[in-house]
Amino acid sequence: MSTELRNIPKTEIMQTRFAGGKGRGAMLQLTVQNNGSFQNIQLTREECLSLAQELILFANGKEVVDF
Repeated sequence: MSTELRNIPKTEIMQTRFAGGKGRGAMLQLTVQNNGSFQNIQLTREECLSLAQELILFANGKEVVDF
């Protein structure tokens, strides 16, 4: 079963929460439309936290370059 969450404000990014099974638990799917096709990424709660931390660094101009 899945649940449509609100779109990310000021974007065209859609969020869907769904069950990822016994090993992964609740998951989030982010979906964007690009030239008529849909593209998505599916993340566990832990991956969402890691991504959020990196996005905050980027938003604050403190992103870390990978060498």
